[in-house]
Amino acid sequence: MIDIHTHILPYMDDGAKNVEEALRMIECLEEQGVQTAVCTPHFDPTKGSIEEFMVQREKASLALKTFRLPLILGSETLYDDLLFQYSSLDHICIHNTKYLLLELPYQDQWSDYDFEGIERLINLYHIIPIIAHIERYHFLWKNKKHIKRFMNLGCVMQINAKTIIDKKKRKTALHYIEKGFIDVIGSDSHNMSKRPPNLKYAFVIIEKEIGKSYCDRLQENANLIIRGIRIRNDVSRFMLRGSEF
Repeated sequence: MIDIHTHILPYMDDGAKNVEEALRMIECLEEQGVQTAVCTPHFDPTKGSIEEFMVQREKASLALKTFRLPLILGSETLYDDLLFQYSSLDHICIHNTKYLLLELPYQDQWSDYDFEGIERLINLYHIIPIIAHIERYHFLWKNKKHIKRFMNLGCVMQINAKTIIDKKKRKTALHYIEKGFIDVIGSDSHNMSKRPPNLKYAFVIIEKEIGKSYCDRLQENANLIIRGIRIRNDVSRFMLRGSEF
């Protein structure tokens, strides 16, 4: 398994508070059978620059260099017009790919102007946004038309494992997986208390309720993402690396 969304890196955000907790989170991931974790600390362009974020992320990652679980650097970037000031967003994408885990603003409505902003981001920087935890956006989770519109732009749709584990939300989550509205699952783990790594338990439920083939598809998508390969349009898959995109 690959965990595409984690907050393991210490001292970065509201994730692991120190190295000790980060290591416990990594051990927990390993015990669940996770083979690779993407580290996606929060980047808010209204509170700092990409350059400052990179320095902080590098320091945090060096503290975990000796651990055996492969960690891939990325970010969970808050969408804001300030992103357009940069010549490149490559350093906040998942390492060596054009995939960017993107957190949307928490607003009640999403307008044509907002969709056009995402489309502009895609076209200007040649990125593929992974829309983080789509279940948290009220305008999106209950509106398949909005989900389809993001997907038609080329966005990847991610939900958190907790949404599948939660019995109140499980039915909708499984339905969306069956219908192809969900591309990938992440733990969005932050700590070992209230938001621990939990990816395995979500996949156990998916396999039991709707079948192993859906687990295989979700895990294959995660594998393609970290390799920088487009997960849709299988006939025309190509690498999203540097100028090759």
